[in-house]
Amino acid sequence: MDNVELSAFIADFGPLVGRVEETGERLGVIDDGVPTAVLLPAAELAEIEHFGQRADGGARHRPRPVRKSSFGPERQGPYVRYMHADGVRMTFVRDRAVVAELRSVAELDWLDDRAARGRQGYMDPKQAAAFEEFLARQRPVGDGIAWIADSWRGQDPFTVLEFIKGPPTEDIVLAYGADPQDLADGLTLRQVEERDARDGTDDLNRVLVFGEEAGWTWLGYHDFDHAFSRSLDTPPAQQITLTATMAKAIYDFSYSEDGVYQNPYPLEDGEAETQRDMYELIWYTPGEPPFVPDAPLSFLNPHIRRAEEANEWTGGIPLFFAGLERAFGLSLPRDEITSGQVRCARPAR
Repeated sequence: MDNVELSAFIADFGPLVGRVEETGERLGVIDDGVPTAVLLPAAELAEIEHFGQRADGGARHRPRPVRKSSFGPERQGPYVRYMHADGVRMTFVRDRAVVAELRSVAELDWLDDRAARGRQGYMDPKQAAAFEEFLARQRPVGDGIAWIADSWRGQDPFTVLEFIKGPPTEDIVLAYGADPQDLADGLTLRQVEERDARDGTDDLNRVLVFGEEAGWTWLGYHDFDHAFSRSLDTPPAQQITLTATMAKAIYDFSYSEDGVYQNPYPLEDGEAETQRDMYELIWYTPGEPPFVPDAPLSFLNPHIRRAEEANEWTGGIPLFFAGLERAFGLSLPRDEITSGQVRCARPAR
């Protein structure tokens, strides 16, 4: 990207705007050698604004006013410059059509970052078709998680299922408030069941069952008395939570990346930090995409569609779980869980 001094740009913007309009390339604007702004085609700005609104988190950078009053329109050749009220941003028009925009470096960096994240969930029709073909060749790793969906809906064997990627499994379990001695002893779910039967205790409903599959730490537990903290000091790279509340017929799903909640509905401008809608699995209808294209969670649609086409499961919740298998490579050890040969821990005393 070429650069031009701010004073030269202000004095003779006409040819520079024409160059940007013709080539479609950005032009940097510097002030005493320091990058301050970027002139870019209006169509490119519209594109990154569009994709940038898909990405959640982070307050938008707004330039502080640098002048008490803004300049009026100024014409140079076929171009008219309109100065924004902040005295930094500028809009350039030719024949009543916007052709270029000037934005501060900080604001454009923010937009570029958000647009890059927003594009991750978008595919044009050709890309989507190629991705569908790729997914068709993939198989879930291990046992997957769809097998547990129906019993989970009945809160058996767990009310809450979580999948966390990032910290080591033992660090996660301890952060959740598990008894370190149970971890050191290698306590299993079967041992808790046998102890309950022998001593008349009720620890089975108050244990945190855990393991590691395909790079994910998985946790299963009941949350009847809030025995576990469900929090980590540093947000993990990825976190998926599935909660069943049978008495209220509420079965919800949530997903976060680096602590940023991925909303199930499109985000309005300025709501990236505040909007946190819940998604209930009973809202999903097989055959219909669960998330609209502009929603942060829309990247799950192709995976869930492929799970439907595979026709391995019936019913909305098992199919949704099968879609999560394909999207994230999730798995739960079926034999170990059903036989009780999985590790667990009681709340720290």
